[in-house]
Amino acid sequence: MIDNYKDKLKSTLSEKRYKHSLGVCDEAVKLAEKYGADTEKAYIAGILHDCAKGYDTDEQIELCQKYGVVLDDITLACKPVIHAPLGAKIAKTEYGVNDKDVLDAIMCHTVAKENMSLLDKIIYIADMIEPMRDFDGVEELRKAAYENIDRAFILGLKQSIVFNAQKNKIIHPNTLSAWNYMLMNGK
Repeated sequence: MIDNYKDKLKSTLSEKRYKHSLGVCDEAVKLAEKYGADTEKAYIAGILHDCAKGYDTDEQIELCQKYGVVLDDITLACKPVIHAPLGAKIAKTEYGVNDKDVLDAIMCHTVAKENMSLLDKIIYIADMIEPMRDFDGVEELRKAAYENIDRAFILGLKQSIVFNAQKNKIIHPNTLSAWNYMLMNGK
């Protein structure tokens, strides 16, 4: 089954995006091993997290309508994140994934959410630290990821918030909710 995921994914993504997905998958499995999470779930969520990225934005919106994925105004305004909720639906309908934990991790890997599970955090962080990623602060984030997942998650949220604020981009309310939740709960 897992090999089928790779074959299908390879046919729908660019080579660069496919390699990114493999990197996220590998990183997610390592983090799952480190923190005692289910490695098979980490593998599946990691490999499929960007399964909707092969479609352009207009196609993503059309597919959301086709599959009944409701997009609020803010998500529509943050077009690069549409692939996450759509990806969860595609993972279910086209890849046969029925595990709620895996689908939730795919759904929230871009903007996060309040009260994220360990698997959710692992996929969120793995997406930011996979080996092809190169941005200011990535090495600090990579180090933190293997020291304390909650600290790494907060650092990843902070980097996302600052990046978007500096570019005068909308910050998704789920990202802010995740940030506030982590701080209010002493993480």
